[in-house]
Amino acid sequence: MARKTESSAFSVLSASRMIRITYLMALALIFAFSLPTHISASRIYTTKEHIFPEFIKWHIYVVNGLSNNQDLFTHCKSTENDLGIHNIPSGSNITWSFRTDFAHSTLFWCYVRKDYDASSSSTFDVFWYYHPLFEKCNWKNCIWVAKDDGIYLKDLSKNVDELIHGWYSGM
Repeated sequence: MARKTESSAFSVLSASRMIRITYLMALALIFAFSLPTHISASRIYTTKEHIFPEFIKWHIYVVNGLSNNQDLFTHCKSTENDLGIHNIPSGSNITWSFRTDFAHSTLFWCYVRKDYDASSSSTFDVFWYYHPLFEKCNWKNCIWVAKDDGIYLKDLSKNVDELIHGWYSGM
């Protein structure tokens, strides 16, 4: 009789361990499948920065690429930060750094205009939670360039300037 009790106790203990192991394996599988994997051309991203962009320190640059020594008037902000008004001389830039929030709601935008000319202005987002933007910014540096025909984003993955916004006439 003692043997049967030991055997029953051992079975209960083994079953308890098996349930615990099965539960842990299920959690591990759920975690593994919930991690986003980014596929681009011939690369698969799996580093913590690509899975969790919140760990990246992002840098935004707004560059004055206008001709004829024109200044670029800028006013950039987010919902939490007003970065102030700046007049950027030709060939210069403003820059700032930040980390995104875990809610993926970080958004920065800018109002820019040519050399005190309200008839040539543009308002646009310079950072938002969007994986194609992250790729173009090489996962850390978003470079926006104001040129005579519009606002460009430097696509660092292809090393080209991509026209994103034109200049608006009027206010």
